[in-house]
Amino acid sequence: MPPRDALAAAALETLPITVAVLDDDGEILLTNESWRAFEGDELSTDHVGVNYVATAAMDRDDDDHAARAVEGIEAILAGDRETFSMEYPCHSPQQKRWFLMRASRFSADGEMRVSVIHLDITDRKLAEIAAEASAEQVREEHRALEHVLHRVDGLVRDVTDAAVGAGTRDEIERQVCQRLVDTEPYVLAWIGRVDVATQRITPQTWAGHDDIPLEDDELVLESEDDRSHPAVQALEAGDSHVIQDLESFEAADRWWPTCAGEHVQSVAAIPLEYGDVTYGVLVLFAAESGVFDGRELPVLESLAGTVSTALNAIETQQMLTTETVVELEVAIEDPSLFVTSLADTLEAMITYRGLTYDESGTPLAFFHVDEIDGAVDVATNIEGVEQVTVVTEYDDGLLLELALVDGLVPALATHGAVIQRFDVDGRVADLTLELPNGQSARATYNMITERYDRVELLSYQESNRPAKTPRDVSAQLDERLTDRQQMALQKAYYADYFEWPRDVSGEELAASMGVSRSTFHQHLRAAQRKLLEELFAADPTSEG
Repeated sequence: MPPRDALAAAALETLPITVAVLDDDGEILLTNESWRAFEGDELSTDHVGVNYVATAAMDRDDDDHAARAVEGIEAILAGDRETFSMEYPCHSPQQKRWFLMRASRFSADGEMRVSVIHLDITDRKLAEIAAEASAEQVREEHRALEHVLHRVDGLVRDVTDAAVGAGTRDEIERQVCQRLVDTEPYVLAWIGRVDVATQRITPQTWAGHDDIPLEDDELVLESEDDRSHPAVQALEAGDSHVIQDLESFEAADRWWPTCAGEHVQSVAAIPLEYGDVTYGVLVLFAAESGVFDGRELPVLESLAGTVSTALNAIETQQMLTTETVVELEVAIEDPSLFVTSLADTLEAMITYRGLTYDESGTPLAFFHVDEIDGAVDVATNIEGVEQVTVVTEYDDGLLLELALVDGLVPALATHGAVIQRFDVDGRVADLTLELPNGQSARATYNMITERYDRVELLSYQESNRPAKTPRDVSAQLDERLTDRQQMALQKAYYADYFEWPRDVSGEELAASMGVSRSTFHQHLRAAQRKLLEELFAADPTSEG
């Protein structure tokens, strides 16, 4: 389980409301990104460590709102009340603004704390002012906006607490679903996960009324039978999908007959995404039609973002401790893929040797080409290849170093994928990747299928790492090797410099790095020493 404080801070950073946590003296201990980014706040440049109550009290004689805020927070600090809220204006020379402040008392590790949030309610206030001519319109708008405020104040707080307090993914999903159905008019919520191999969406966790059964059938992405399902549409589009009136939606009976009756009138499906990684989909049903309007849906999407952030934090922690990895193997048949273009033009076989990065972070991929004539010219003219270097020449071909500024290899790196194999024989590229978890595997597979026309999933399997892996050694070396030392070591290895007899000289490798022979050997010797120290568990006394 990741540290609660770290997970709470990560979740708070995503909230669209300003949040601060005070100690029992009123001093600010923690703020979120919205608080720090708020323009015009006098605490915006020096918030942590500032006494919030004392700062507000400086204006209490001239500002009734400041006086009320100080009174309310002081009552909470004194233990006379648990919560306090108030609305106040905070106008700037450029615009008029109003906010809702809410302070709540809680305890953490036996210490009393106070959370303070400020919610922008300017839209509601402006709507009330503009609607003064129509009392009924004002009342209706007020009720609608109060409804949204209630959800923001309740749902955001409770769902965030559920996400922050949970220790596993299952627990987060279960508590979030339960909290949602505890709020009217929601009657059923479920979270589905996607199997990357079968492309099936399986309802993993659900909560709702006992007389509303969960559907039994799995849903399949890109299936004509299931395409109308909002969960399928949300995942395929990467955006929320809403049906405001199920009774008028003909396809509802095909994908969930039991929920098209009196219990359920509208449905929203919201993808759970963090960056490029999709964790699943949240599907929420309401007993009233038209619930998921322009006010309701943004709140739910913000909640989904908070849940995704919590899921990512847990997955990140698990990646650091688990011994399980996912191996994904695909075949790509597309002439636009740079290795396929190279192999097709030269009528040659391409074999992947390895990957490193230069000082600017540009990937440098090493490929053996079993054809010498014209290889450099062809590779240079391929889109996405910035520079081509001949590392060494063999009897049966060349070892090329390709600096890749765009395309598949840089994209794989952003998904945390490690290339195990990337070979081309004919018109089909065989790509084998190692990924940290199923979510990364699914996101990577989706990225590949979106880029290329014909992609076939050859295998998908989870396996355990051995007790000590090359990746473990590599992680330690990354902290000790300089960029030049790592590049010298990797180039020498990929070019078979350590074979005997050597097919490449130190001068050639030095030239490919743009350094002198002596400098190259200095980097190489330092890297070799650190590698051996790591392998033999030596206690290094020098960083070279």
